[in-house]
Amino acid sequence: MAIGQKLEEARNRKGISLREASESTKIRGDYLSAFEAGQFDIDLPEVYLRGFVRLYSRFLGLDQDAVLADLNLEMGNTSSRSAKKSLGSLSAPDTPESTDYSNVPSSGVKSSVDTSSYPNLIKPLIIVGAGIVLLSLVIIIVLATGNDAPQPGNQEASSGRGTITETNPAAPSLDASQTDNVHSLRIAVIAPIKHLIVRNEGGPFPETNQRTREFKNLPAGWEGTLTFKDSFKCYCTSLENLRFFVDDGAEKQIGGEGTGNFTWKPE
Repeated sequence: MAIGQKLEEARNRKGISLREASESTKIRGDYLSAFEAGQFDIDLPEVYLRGFVRLYSRFLGLDQDAVLADLNLEMGNTSSRSAKKSLGSLSAPDTPESTDYSNVPSSGVKSSVDTSSYPNLIKPLIIVGAGIVLLSLVIIIVLATGNDAPQPGNQEASSGRGTITETNPAAPSLDASQTDNVHSLRIAVIAPIKHLIVRNEGGPFPETNQRTREFKNLPAGWEGTLTFKDSFKCYCTSLENLRFFVDDGAEKQIGGEGTGNFTWKPE
């Protein structure tokens, strides 16, 4: 049975809608709909895709390891079907070696071009064409890896009660098998907050592909959901007005008032 069909049947057995499943797991409804349709080629980093599928399987009471094993097979088949064609090798049109050019009818006008030399030109043309392709690839690689782009510098947000420094280092490569450390973070604002910064300590946020999310002038009643890996660090100008929930767990309140920062790690 296909993965999508397993997920859909498990959800139907629980008697819940896609919207209810999305609210419970904090996974976007369009992602869940794509999973149940067997569409895994979506704009989402593979580590988060696997983490979402594992989390959804656990929520539906399915064997997570079995579902991930099926996902590996499914993604392998999809990759092989959608793989782009390579540039290939340059070759001359197929011409039978036994072709006799002496039998070609003449138009009555003697040509000064020696057509018998055409086959001898094919090999040099192939070499020249291959050299042009290789040179183009080298230029593309040099341009792609150049250091002309400005490097992100230190961004420091500070006030009288706390300071947080954001260096924006390059996101580390993640082991796709380590999906148990992916968590859902729901933020709730009970009174206005002027400035809020959340940093994903385990890599970029899948929603923006950036390690830092910044919010300004948040009104009372505002809520937001983020997906992070391992742990997160938060800077807030009004700690007493902030509440958050991890993996739909109990509501958490930060001790202290005014401006400050804190780090959340799993116990």
